[in-house]
Amino acid sequence: MRAWDVLQRRRPGEEWEHVGAVKAGDLEMALLLARETHFRHGEATDYAVRRRGDTEIHPAGDTTGIGGVIDRAYRRSEGYAGVGARLKKVHKLMAERGLVIDKARPPAHRARDGEDLHAG
Repeated sequence: MRAWDVLQRRRPGEEWEHVGAVKAGDLEMALLLARETHFRHGEATDYAVRRRGDTEIHPAGDTTGIGGVIDRAYRRSEGYAGVGARLKKVHKLMAERGLVIDKARPPAHRARDGEDLHAG
């Protein structure tokens, strides 16, 4: 396995910026690993790899998929913005339908008659 430096451009035309490294046996695997480990959230517009110790930069050919097609906002704090308001809205809707449980929760562990939960 060889070490490959991972490079990115945040905007077209900018200089390449070093953002990390991956270990891979060939160029194709290095590009795949760079994409999956460094650019899953659309951090850059373009990325490339360079074999450690070499000067030749190998840009990724197709960068249209940077960031993926699946919404992974739950992995970042901004993905939770507005959750409280949505919860209140759903609670109100369920209350209007008569589907709200407004009793206290039962205890987490219930002992059977005559059973001592703390006995060892």
